[in-house]
Amino acid sequence: MSSFKFCQPSGSIRRPKLWLIDMDDTLYSASSGMFHQIHVLMDRYIEKALQLSPEQANRLRKQYWQQYGVTFYGLWLHHGIDPHNFLTQTHNVDIESVKTQGKMRQAVLSLPGQRILFTNAPEQFADRILRKIHLLDVFTAQYRVEQMKVFGRWSPKPSAAMIKKVLATHGVAPQEACIIDDNLNNLKIAHQLGLQTVLCTGWHHYGSEIARPIAYVDARIAHLRDIARLIRKPISATLTRRRRPRFLNPRE
Repeated sequence: MSSFKFCQPSGSIRRPKLWLIDMDDTLYSASSGMFHQIHVLMDRYIEKALQLSPEQANRLRKQYWQQYGVTFYGLWLHHGIDPHNFLTQTHNVDIESVKTQGKMRQAVLSLPGQRILFTNAPEQFADRILRKIHLLDVFTAQYRVEQMKVFGRWSPKPSAAMIKKVLATHGVAPQEACIIDDNLNNLKIAHQLGLQTVLCTGWHHYGSEIARPIAYVDARIAHLRDIARLIRKPISATLTRRRRPRFLNPRE
């Protein structure tokens, strides 16, 4: 189990109407031996399905994760591998060591507005984790990877199209929403769409890349309980929208 690293919360956000909340390394520690087990199972699956060497399978898994944010998307897009089968086979791991930090349940429930779980984790795995850390019933709605589709096409994070779909479904404008995530690329895409962004660092021990301010990160926390200290006044209905930079996303 990786250690939780405290840090002083910084930045600020205006009170949103909707929160998009990540799961892995945001609600609990995913950077532990459990995820190493998942990566090993992924490598074995790719090795067998595509008739690759162990080294080639490992390299391809990492390549697709870096390129698309999730490995299964590249396997589905380029090799026709069924995401359901891949995710089911590779996430059947022991979660007994999983635990969260502090009063996470109270921290989530205290967030004002709609609380939306927004994770690339598969349904059965997410259910097991959330039940283990007593967070299965704290969300207004939940989007696991099986629900990450736009017009029937897989659109996992960091898909801009998927974020737009969730906001439209819940009747919230981008500037009225805030995403909490440990992944910098997910925050970058959300910021380009006009959402407020919070980087969670408690379990994701970053290196020098976050030693200085990041333009697309509005606030930083170690734990969700820190959010209350960063919220300013509610967003005004007449708040001017952020200017959105030109954005090219092959999955949009």
